[in-house]
Amino acid sequence: MRRTTWYAVHPGIAKGMGRAETTPEAYLAAAPAYVEAMYAGPRVALRPIHDALERLAVSLGADIRLCPGQTIVPIYRRHVIAQIKPATRTRIDFGLALGALKGKGRLVETGGYQKKDRITHKIEVTSRADIDDVLKAWLLKAYLLDE
Repeated sequence: MRRTTWYAVHPGIAKGMGRAETTPEAYLAAAPAYVEAMYAGPRVALRPIHDALERLAVSLGADIRLCPGQTIVPIYRRHVIAQIKPATRTRIDFGLALGALKGKGRLVETGGYQKKDRITHKIEVTSRADIDDVLKAWLLKAYLLDE
């Protein structure tokens, strides 16, 4: 049984930027199907990890919005602060917007800062145990950087 998700319309989506859906209502109706499709077939075992990452994200504050696309779920505050991306059959790449901060340990730089991408770092998540204090601290840092 799936719980209700916290999907919302980001202002960029509301303007119809690159979306087949022409209204915010149409997008909200399609959003859950995007997530279901991401975890269909061989990636089905990753869905509980995805759900745990969603719950963690929305626990940051009432200003968090999840705006699923066909391949990722961006997490917005004012801007994208993180994203959930099923990268392989056994791994989710949890991307973070941390600017010029240096990666260390499990936090890997993606090269995004040099390319002026919003997502600059990632943490590989292969089990719910990987959603630990380290990941939570980096997500909080990304949240606070977007004040």
